[in-house]
Amino acid sequence: MPTEPMTTPDVGADRPRRWEYPALVALGVAVVLVLGLTIFLTNRSDSDESAASEQDAERTAQVQAFLDAWAASQMSDDPSGLAKFVDNAAAPGVLEAEIRRATAAGALDFSDWGYEIPSGGLTPAPRTGAPDGDVEVWNAQVLFRYALDGVDALPTRKAVSMTLAKRGDQWSVLADGSIVGLDGARTAGESWNGPWDFGPLAVAENTARNALVIGHPGQQAFVDALAADVDSAIENTTQLWGPWWSERAVLMVAGSSEEFTALVGSHHDGASIAAVSVADATTDGSSDVSGQRVVFSPAAASRLTDITRRTVLRHELMHIAARSKTRDGSPMWVLEGFAEYAGNRGSSRAWGEIAPTLAAAVRAGDTPTEFPDDTQFGGVPVVSSLAYESAWSVNAYIADRFGEAKLTDLFRALASGKMTAEDLDSRIRAVLGVGTEELRLGWVDWTDSHLG
Repeated sequence: MPTEPMTTPDVGADRPRRWEYPALVALGVAVVLVLGLTIFLTNRSDSDESAASEQDAERTAQVQAFLDAWAASQMSDDPSGLAKFVDNAAAPGVLEAEIRRATAAGALDFSDWGYEIPSGGLTPAPRTGAPDGDVEVWNAQVLFRYALDGVDALPTRKAVSMTLAKRGDQWSVLADGSIVGLDGARTAGESWNGPWDFGPLAVAENTARNALVIGHPGQQAFVDALAADVDSAIENTTQLWGPWWSERAVLMVAGSSEEFTALVGSHHDGASIAAVSVADATTDGSSDVSGQRVVFSPAAASRLTDITRRTVLRHELMHIAARSKTRDGSPMWVLEGFAEYAGNRGSSRAWGEIAPTLAAAVRAGDTPTEFPDDTQFGGVPVVSSLAYESAWSVNAYIADRFGEAKLTDLFRALASGKMTAEDLDSRIRAVLGVGTEELRLGWVDWTDSHLG
């Protein structure tokens, strides 16, 4: 907002003018000197900033060219060529780890593989422990970009931290935060890891369904089983959701708890869950979703039967299909209940087998009378199991009474984020023709009659 110009108070007007004029002259000289100095400093500052900006842009361009060559070498038929990109002062094992990663990744076909250095991604590194000699050391916050051929319509980008050395005009790798040691330990730092960072890969393709399953040696039987399951799982998902999704799938089987955490985040416990679906963040209103993966825990192969393996896959694929229409904060009984219904859709199992915890509660005369609260989907296993099974039963009841098309319409209406109870009731009424209370009472009666 513009401000009023400053004025000098009119003081001392009754003083002799012989004192006033010299003061004004002195003031005028001072103003000229100050203004001149200000202009000089401003011009100098602008010049310095411009030069620094040009240096930053040139340096970033050099690093980008280096990273392009680095990525091309990783994807070459001879990963030993990476040696010329790794600095002689790099810690022991860095080159070997880079070659292991590139060799493992060679089991897959990529339509894109590269690195991007964003503006501001380079910062000077502390010289403690830095290489000797005339060398600059820089920390680089890089985006690793990749897409799997035939299954990824869009590339996904993951954050990777690196330390680079600059000797003259030559850049090289000093440290890579995404390196995983032979013991499975990850280098400290905020770096994403892919399955190729955890050793050789066991791969199975389902080319008819544009699906890919990635695991490790020793998991081949489970990997092959998942590849065979994909046909019916994708068909099941499309039948319920419609053709408005990619109808493609990338499944990953973690070989260790460290790998599972790296792929899905530390907020998921691979010891207690079989699989998780993940994706990159989406923009509201956008139907484009990248980085969609179904990641199975290392314990999944031993914990799942043939039937439950297919159920879990169908559940997670429904999350994948609905991801572009799903917003955080939506009722969990909608999000998880719909996926559970998709997972068990057409199952030959009795309803008491699908929902054993809920069936036991009903037989004990303790039928749930409220839709499960969001807080119940986690924590204590029995509470969580009851929440998931109750959510399944709500969705199964809606499909039974109103039809699957209405169930899918209701999911689309309710998966849009947080809402008030009034808004929830309004949306349910608009899709089903009944309000929340009538839906709840009908579900309780249905549960009693079907699981009692």
